Amino acid sequence: MSNFVPGRPGYATESEAGSMYELRQYPSYYSSAVSTSAFGSHKSLLSLYTPSQASTFLPVTQNAPDPTRRPRDNFGFALFSLFINPIFGLVAILLAQVSKDYFNRCKYIKASKFGAYAKGTAAGGIASTFILIFMAVGQAIVNHYKFDY
Repeated sequence: MSNFVPGRPGYATESEAGSMYELRQYPSYYSSAVSTSAFGSHKSLLSLYTPSQASTFLPVTQNAPDPTRRPRDNFGFALFSLFINPIFGLVAILLAQVSKDYFNRCKYIKASKFGAYAKGTAAGGIASTFILIFMAVGQAIVNHYKFDY
């Protein structure tokens, strides 16, 4: 989308602007009387040479994570535990997501640790649920046979 509006003062027409990478001086009407100094405001200095009001475009570079070093994040196990024990399952899913985030940042040791934490939390939630079910069933059996003479 173009910032060039024909007919408005302070804007260059498309034929006058040329390439967007050429450094031509354009007047800026974005400075206020309070913020001006001997050289103008900071924003007007940045916009002095760029018609689109963008000072610099830099390429974003980042190290890509190595898929061969990917640790287990145990997301599937955490999702399974969500259906058995929702509280522990939710915490396990959050830990698995943190593990994925550390892998994307190329921090493989932390990713492995949080993947193990997710597996432990999911296993603890499943185990505690089954222990609670066995205790409830045992108590029901004891109460059933307690008064059966």
